[in-house]
Amino acid sequence: MFEGFLDQGVKQSEGQFFTPMPICRFILMSLPLESLIRDNPAPPLAIDYACGAGHFLTELALQVHPLLTQHKPQAKPAEYHKAMVGIEKEYRLSKVAKVSAFMYGQQEIQICYGDALINRHDAFSDIRDGHFDLLVANPPYSVRGFLETLPEEERKAYTLSGTINDAETANSIETFFIERAKQLLKSGGVAAIILPSSILSNGGGTYIRAREILLQYFDIVAIAEFGSGTFGKTGTNTVTMFLRRKPTQPDTAEHYRGRVNDWFKDAGAGKQKQEIYKDAHLLEAYCAHIGVPQEDYRTLLSGDTKGTWKKQAHFQPYHDPFMNSTELKNLKKTKKFKDLSKDEQTAEIAKRYLAHVRSMERDKLYHFVTASDQKNPVLIIRSPSGTKEIKQFLGYEWSSAKGDEGIKLIEDASGKHVTTLYDGPDRDNPTMFNRINPAKLNSHIAANFEGTIGTIPAELCDVANHARLVDMLDFSRAVFEKQLSLAVKRTVHIKSKWPQVRLGNVCSFEYGKPLPEKKRHAGPYPVMGSNGRVGFHDEYLVKGPAIIIGRKGSAGAVVWETENCFPIDTTFYIKTKQKDIDVYFLFQILKGLDLGHLHGGVGVPGLNRNEAYELPMPLPPIGVQSQIVKECKKVDIGIASADDVIAKASADINNEVESIYASKAPRIEIAKLSSNIQYGLNEKMNEARIGYKIFRMNEIVQGRMVDNGSMKCADISADEFAKYRLNKGDLLFIRSNGSLEHIGKVGLFDLDGDYCYASYLVRVVPDISKALPKYLGCIMNSSTFRKGMVGLAVKSGGTNNINATKMKNIKVPVPSLAEQKKFVAKIEALEKKIEDAQTIIDTAPARKEAMMKKYL
Repeated sequence: MFEGFLDQGVKQSEGQFFTPMPICRFILMSLPLESLIRDNPAPPLAIDYACGAGHFLTELALQVHPLLTQHKPQAKPAEYHKAMVGIEKEYRLSKVAKVSAFMYGQQEIQICYGDALINRHDAFSDIRDGHFDLLVANPPYSVRGFLETLPEEERKAYTLSGTINDAETANSIETFFIERAKQLLKSGGVAAIILPSSILSNGGGTYIRAREILLQYFDIVAIAEFGSGTFGKTGTNTVTMFLRRKPTQPDTAEHYRGRVNDWFKDAGAGKQKQEIYKDAHLLEAYCAHIGVPQEDYRTLLSGDTKGTWKKQAHFQPYHDPFMNSTELKNLKKTKKFKDLSKDEQTAEIAKRYLAHVRSMERDKLYHFVTASDQKNPVLIIRSPSGTKEIKQFLGYEWSSAKGDEGIKLIEDASGKHVTTLYDGPDRDNPTMFNRINPAKLNSHIAANFEGTIGTIPAELCDVANHARLVDMLDFSRAVFEKQLSLAVKRTVHIKSKWPQVRLGNVCSFEYGKPLPEKKRHAGPYPVMGSNGRVGFHDEYLVKGPAIIIGRKGSAGAVVWETENCFPIDTTFYIKTKQKDIDVYFLFQILKGLDLGHLHGGVGVPGLNRNEAYELPMPLPPIGVQSQIVKECKKVDIGIASADDVIAKASADINNEVESIYASKAPRIEIAKLSSNIQYGLNEKMNEARIGYKIFRMNEIVQGRMVDNGSMKCADISADEFAKYRLNKGDLLFIRSNGSLEHIGKVGLFDLDGDYCYASYLVRVVPDISKALPKYLGCIMNSSTFRKGMVGLAVKSGGTNNINATKMKNIKVPVPSLAEQKKFVAKIEALEKKIEDAQTIIDTAPARKEAMMKKYL
């Protein structure tokens, strides 16, 4: 009746339409409300920034109530209602939302009449950036001229504004609500936003930028696609995006932007090369994804116009569009170009083509890396197409019969609402919700929010499946618009001059066997068993050497096991089917096939072995296989030796530090070894490179302060900067962090240039007449000192904090300056050994890949 009143009394215009209550309930039952209530000492702040008649807010309050009864029986529901905020631009609807909340006894819910795209609302102090734990909304779509109603100053807050040329005709209002969600949510905040399906695929700068915002600043937990009949008279196909805000400190989008920019610099040699190729496993993953050997791709990174990258098929789509581009045609008409010799013209075109390809690849690689940062796959839900199937899926249908308009729920004989989306409440107890039912889709979305990828039951496989986010993007096109495909199918192909055969013709994937936790022992390889390691049984099942493959949890991880082992039920083990196959060669092939992209399958959690069987693989003669194995094992021996070097050098460093602590050197307080101890700068930071570079805690790397190329800046005066300017030899330690693992870490500043530091860091300026900076940094980073630091940490609001006044009273051994110099020389020599050994390990995959390519 209420829906009918709204439909007749409030005309649905300006992109408005109301969310049916079953969809509201499904969305809120899919969100991690229980952990938000259970784990937060204060009521979580929630917002619907296009609240309409207030459906989401009233439903949220209803679902919060039983969770309070379960987890916080002493809490007052009114306090939780007060933490819920709605914004509505249509004055009449804002009144309806207020009345609706009152009717439900939820009158404390705050309803703001105003434009949600405006940054602040004077009467509602809770509405501010980075403040909300939860956002849920069905914002308006396709509102022509919406930008003209937004004040010019407010438009500047949106990067999307730069993609719009004509504010009068612009109608992509839904994209601005995506960026507004990014602004409002705090780090780790969750959201569910209903958007038109076109958001995933529309061309044009505004929609592309909106998808960039999604990829850079959110983990996409799930996407639920609903058909045109879901919202009654409005025929728009929609998707509900279930999102989690990525960390804001450190800003992963900024970190990876800097990392990719580093990769596209000339690698040079020595230490600079090692800096550039940090996170090299991500570059390796991208090359594997697009089917280009790393050594070929690196010729593109180094700016070689004649590099081996040019012969790779991945780059061919760029050629013709570039050669036919207006830019090139205009260039050829210029006198300057015509005056060049033929060779010079060819070189100029090659230079511009290289710049074009590098620009496109920089964008692709950056978004591959940001998408790879999402550890869990995306849960994709797609409504069936048949009328009967849609009705069963949604659990309701629309009636237009006179006097009987609106939603008609599908109910069983007992009157319980029946839908594939969620477990409807009992008729006798409508305030109780069963949030965990594996037969319902909401339970799988909620599990994915919590980081646990559940098995999708066979009865849901027609409408739901998992996919890696990187597999939803198409990196093969000449123009990369970041469209997100819900129909994911990817095959990895290893190019070779030898015959290709089905993987299933060569081997079979056999299920591991259940093994009780108490019988498990730590194995040598990670994250395949439920206890974090693959276990072993007293009576082995598989004789070593053997290939073990993760089946769930770490689906697709391929491990070489030299000993007899008992693969448990989260793994497969490999059986070969023919004699002309070397098992270690097969292991290398399986690693190259990137099996992690194969998910789903009826009754198969995680890795789908039937899809794996269909993958093509090269099968060279056994003699060639043996040569490949011989060279691969040479690389493995080098890795093992490098591991030993790192372990020994690390132990030697610890021993050197412990010998200092065991010595009779006098113990002196940090305060007496320092000329200054100072808290950092509490100032707003920017990414526009305005002001002075400012260090944050993520820039402390292995005991040094590192400029990763994507540092934020603080726009402060020269006088203010002078107070916080870092000088070589300064030490910075982390005084505030959510994790005790990072609290108290120390970095030595030894860079050229102008830098300051943020408020959650503390500067210690060593008195060099008493303590060398490198010496004091090593001592403060030692396990003995850090144990004392962690002991001083006090937890408040989920953050650990160290009081610098207490820290500076910790005493450390201080030998003579001559002894300190000897100590530092030993440490630097050991660090050089570790750096060289790590280079051997980091380059091993590339060397194996080059060797495989040589023989295949």
